[in-house]
Amino acid sequence: MIQDLIIEKIKKLLRMKRGGTAGEIENALALAAELARKHGIDLASVNEDETTQSIRHVEEALTSRLPLEAKNAAAILVIFFNVNVVVKQQRHPRRVWHRQYVAVFVGTDWDREVARYVFIFLQKHFRNAWSQRDNGRLKNRAAFLDGMFIGLAAKLETERNANRPNETGLMLIGRGLKLRADYVQAHWPNSVKSDIESDKSGAAAAKWAGVQAGQKTNIRKAVDSGSAAAQAPRALPAPKRQLDLF
Repeated sequence: MIQDLIIEKIKKLLRMKRGGTAGEIENALALAAELARKHGIDLASVNEDETTQSIRHVEEALTSRLPLEAKNAAAILVIFFNVNVVVKQQRHPRRVWHRQYVAVFVGTDWDREVARYVFIFLQKHFRNAWSQRDNGRLKNRAAFLDGMFIGLAAKLETERNANRPNETGLMLIGRGLKLRADYVQAHWPNSVKSDIESDKSGAAAAKWAGVQAGQKTNIRKAVDSGSAAAQAPRALPAPKRQLDLF
């Protein structure tokens, strides 16, 4: 594909930043910018260390159903963690008459490892936050988990916008978007985008409790809880949640 060749050429030019004279670096960066402009490529999304061959996938087996905490965890990955997620059903390896869901993470080696860690952590964290909620009178689990997603997504968006240079390992920086999309299309051409709907039960107390729990969530020490704001749930609209289903 011609555009892939252009991107590879841009990457080579960007790698000139690591060596060469000042004049050579300036010329290389100017040429990279011109190539990107001419071919409609977002230069900020090009990672000079990434190649098409570095995009792979890894699978994480789930259960015979797809719980809400798994959907929300996968949606967080898609929005913030440099991976595409394909959710598929397949025959259970040990139970002949059973089927199971499998989450497939598509990205570079590093991004896949981060995604698996975050995915496993968030599922457990969502479940624990509900079972250990402060107000035991809250009964609407779906509204609570929906609120957790909204609160956590708002917090991560704040962190992303802050653009802290030493935290980009866990925050989306836009690398490989097209490469991952092409990979998904090549391996699962019949997959379709599916929206995850927000809870519409009107259980405001449960949702707000979830929002607060989501804003206190620490995926790593790099993501602190200091940005949690005392906002009403209506001030935190739910980001669009989409997964590829196959």
